[in-house]
Amino acid sequence: MFDKIKINFDELSKDGIQDIITIVKKQNDTRYQPNVKYKIEDIILITLFAVLAKCDEWTEIESFAQKKEKWLRKYLELPNGIPSHDTMQRVISILNPHTLYSDTINYLINKINLITANNTRDILSMDGKTSKGSVRSTGINKDEAVVNTMSVYSNNYGFSLIQDYITEKSNEIPMGPKLLEKLQLEGCIVTADALNTQVDTIKAILKGKADYVMPVKENQLLTYTEIKEYFNDKKLYENAKKENYKKTVSKEHNGIITREYCMSNDIEWRNKKEKWPGLKSIGLARNTIEKEDKIIIEDRYYIISFSNDIELFSRSVRSEWGVENNLHAPLDIIFKEDNNKTINKNGAKNLGIIRRIALALLKFIQTYYKKSLNIIRTNIAFVFENEIENIFKLLDVETLKQLKNT
Repeated sequence: MFDKIKINFDELSKDGIQDIITIVKKQNDTRYQPNVKYKIEDIILITLFAVLAKCDEWTEIESFAQKKEKWLRKYLELPNGIPSHDTMQRVISILNPHTLYSDTINYLINKINLITANNTRDILSMDGKTSKGSVRSTGINKDEAVVNTMSVYSNNYGFSLIQDYITEKSNEIPMGPKLLEKLQLEGCIVTADALNTQVDTIKAILKGKADYVMPVKENQLLTYTEIKEYFNDKKLYENAKKENYKKTVSKEHNGIITREYCMSNDIEWRNKKEKWPGLKSIGLARNTIEKEDKIIIEDRYYIISFSNDIELFSRSVRSEWGVENNLHAPLDIIFKEDNNKTINKNGAKNLGIIRRIALALLKFIQTYYKKSLNIIRTNIAFVFENEIENIFKLLDVETLKQLKNT
């Protein structure tokens, strides 16, 4: 996004911080106002700044705020100083996480759209995540329950567009359609893991005028068996390869991986093919891994709502793991989400939302820094005052667009 732009930070405005402050100030504060000592926007922003600066626990967030109080007062009111970590955790727990996240993400999407023109169809990958730090072997009650999050990740934008929390008495299967119905899906491709290959999910995708590339496993036994038998038939497979086939070879992790993609619109023979609305093709993704004199073959099978586009099919298969590799893994590896021991369930959820906002901001500016997210976060922690202002200056995309065109 920032490629080929020579950036002088003195030319950029600091309005990015003010924009985020404006978004945060819109959040509803349900506390009894005469008793309020600490503004909700101050606490949200302290938490966001601290998370960007590599603080993962509430005690670290409080310590950060005490050390950086002078800088924080440039932008925050802090009428009664720095709140304790218990106060911050308690206030964060009352937030409506959906409005805070959606307002921030829509702001970032508008910024990205102003500076880049991405004409490729966006592939949305959907999956659930359990925060292991919220798991307790004893003493679990409704306020200390496991936090399960369902997310829809945009591979074009590089962050989750929406997420919600799965109730204790449910699972992620009914959550998928509900999330998809809240998004503008038209023109996108939706993929997920095999658990979410469900008729209601397919219907929600098609209702949004999108396409799907959905894997099938034994949980959809008839469909799985039929597609597997089709591609295991040598003659049928060879005929399909003549029409829609792609092969790549790469060296990874000291091994050679051959990836093959094949799709076929020959589906009239299928039993109960009408079960899957919009079905036009079936697909095979085969990985052959050669490592230490061993050969491992992994086959995955798909139902597809378009035909005769092997490039789009292969890109969708590769993007299937986008939500895991680019959202869940960074939250655990970089933000240590699985280590967090926030007891209050709403506190854990809403701290998770702020982590996701921080991750989206870091993804936004990563193409400028050309460093890992962990290194960027470490740099923010080391030289906070300078780095944090530069990061938010990169939200001045109007000036950056002018520089790009000169």
